Amino acid sequence: MSEIRATTISDAAGTGPVTLTKQSAAKSYVHFNGTGTVAIQDSLNVSSITDDGTGQYDINFSTNFANTNYTSLIGNYNQSSNTDFGTTMGYGGVYTAAQVSIAHFESGSLTDTARMFSAQHGDLA
Repeated sequence: MSEIRATTISDAAGTGPVTLTKQSAAKSYVHFNGTGTVAIQDSLNVSSITDDGTGQYDINFSTNFANTNYTSLIGNYNQSSNTDFGTTMGYGGVYTAAQVSIAHFESGSLTDTARMFSAQHGDLA
């Protein structure tokens, strides 16, 4: 069996890291605090999160997707109850190559939640 070990894989010019544009790896992910002052905990290809009101957020990408045919996976964890995962979903807000809107519901109502997660798969522009 072969093994490849590397610290950095450079682009063809040798001037920077390889950019994943056509592979199947997630091209964006974010873990953020959705209560109080919204704050990103960890991310890849996310420039910012916009708080659109109770339980509603926009994820703004650093590098746009090639089109709106990417997939967005969304989840949450309500740390205050440790058991209530609510229902987290995309909603009919902004859905473009530059950003996606997500929402969190508990018992049929929009609510903020302590931890939100999202990952996107698709081709970057």
